[in-house]
Amino acid sequence: MLVPFTDLTGRKQRPALVVSPVGVHRDDLILCAITSHVPGSLSAWDVRLDASDLLERRLPRPSIIQVAKLFTAHRSLLRGRFGTLETAKPGEVPERLRALFAEPSARHGAGPAGPAP
Repeated sequence: MLVPFTDLTGRKQRPALVVSPVGVHRDDLILCAITSHVPGSLSAWDVRLDASDLLERRLPRPSIIQVAKLFTAHRSLLRGRFGTLETAKPGEVPERLRALFAEPSARHGAGPAGPAP
């Protein structure tokens, strides 16, 4: 799908993981960003993604699901389905989402940089 840069200076075709439960909203989806820019050490909010994690066993490069990089998009913006996660991998993403929103900074609107504007 075409995903806008967070500073809205442009957009780029990017993969994403749909995390919306079925029936939450008819037209909009909640997604996590996926990137092939894998850092030397993963954050607590990153889930490693390899070809073996997909039923189709095809992934151009090792990647990470960026659980803390959530966004919504209208389903008409999706360009297709790339793959389906193996049964073991989907459990990691909800666990990280729960941990993310259980963090004190998430509950109080403050992150490492201080209070939200």
